[in-house]
Amino acid sequence: MILKFKHIVILAIMTLTASCSESFLDIDPEQSVAAESAVIDLVTLQTALNGTYSKLQSNDYYGRTMYIIPELMADNLYLSSRNTGRYLEYENFVVSERNGEAQGLWEKGYQVIVNATRAIEGGKLVQTTTADQQKTINQLVGEAYALRALAHFDLVRAFAQPYNFTQDASHIGVPIITAVNTVQTSPKRNSVKEVYEQIKNDLITALGLMQTAKGKGSFSIGAAKALLARVAIYQDDTVNAIKYSSEVIDTGGYGLIANKDYATLWNIKFNNETLFEVVNTIADNEGSNSLGHFFNVKGYADALVSSELYALYSVQDARRSAITAGPKPGAEKTALFVNKFPNGTLSDDNIKILRLAEQYLIRAEAYAKKGEDVLAQNDLNIIAKRANPAAANATETGAALLTKILEERRKELAFEGHRLFDLNRNKKDVKIIQSEKSVSISYPNDKFILPIPLKELNSNPSIKPQNSGY
Repeated sequence: MILKFKHIVILAIMTLTASCSESFLDIDPEQSVAAESAVIDLVTLQTALNGTYSKLQSNDYYGRTMYIIPELMADNLYLSSRNTGRYLEYENFVVSERNGEAQGLWEKGYQVIVNATRAIEGGKLVQTTTADQQKTINQLVGEAYALRALAHFDLVRAFAQPYNFTQDASHIGVPIITAVNTVQTSPKRNSVKEVYEQIKNDLITALGLMQTAKGKGSFSIGAAKALLARVAIYQDDTVNAIKYSSEVIDTGGYGLIANKDYATLWNIKFNNETLFEVVNTIADNEGSNSLGHFFNVKGYADALVSSELYALYSVQDARRSAITAGPKPGAEKTALFVNKFPNGTLSDDNIKILRLAEQYLIRAEAYAKKGEDVLAQNDLNIIAKRANPAAANATETGAALLTKILEERRKELAFEGHRLFDLNRNKKDVKIIQSEKSVSISYPNDKFILPIPLKELNSNPSIKPQNSGY
């Protein structure tokens, strides 16, 4: 995608007219919307929104790249000695501005933003005749605001240094897009602070519009609050991290899957622990490009689990079931495979973006950073003991407690696209696993974030400068 508004408007219309997956709407997936009147009523608004959700499925976004990069550029995953050649630059920390995966993530993120903005603009103009219709429109427009917030958040954490990199977050971020009908043709990059303010504003607006407390494959009040909690902890805003995570935990109507049923967390779609997940069906099959195919031993099994991570789980830890051991044909005699996508090469696993377990760990981290150690220990123990009821209670305090919480995040959220971001925002060094060796990289480092794609730089001079180090 060329990040110029004259191109963005065209892209928005084109992608809104694209057919949508059955997993996202109840109307005919082949139904399209005329470009000159993209959103004119409730049906076309729903179609537009479902087209936006479908972008999350892409292997350039949550369908693969957004999960892989933060794990591979840290100590949870490494590439097998026999691989398809994808993500090699990430494991070796030599990502270039010509890298295709970075380009794809940039494009897909902004497609979501533009499509969501188009739905927001159109939804505000739709005329209704009943109060129920207006509630439905408000819900859909609220979801569009939440999707726009999610994409801005993902882009700013991938292509910009974390919020606390500078004291006032004035360092360069990514462009904010909130309108597609404008004369501006070459948007500049906003500061990280400005991007985070926009993210929060969109989520607060979403909460004021949405009616649905819990959704299935769509944003809801609970999911928006969970994302606000995540955004807050990335800012070290402990007050709001506690506020929103507590609202999700205490009154959201969600619950942790029991220890004995842990495997169902990955097998069952829309379980009570998941706040928001990207819906996939066999009809949505990305085939050999899918996340499951990338991990599964019957597929490519390109990325393998580090033995260091595996050793962190006790034998009694239920989360060990998310990792399987065995030989990789033609490569490693002993390998550890990711099993959080059990349908593997069928490619119809839903992709979980927000889970209740993370909310407990967000609140634990926020309490620890406020010096409220007992409350932090309580939340940490809930997650650790769900995984292993025999686990000892946390007794650490201060910096040691925070280290323990980050380790628990590593174990609980492994392979879900968090690890590099957690290390970078907490100003930690990063260890890269490279098959038979590991390499330590000290914080801060220019390479902890991705380069702005060269195609974007060439097409939009206003977006310069390139990220430092590229």
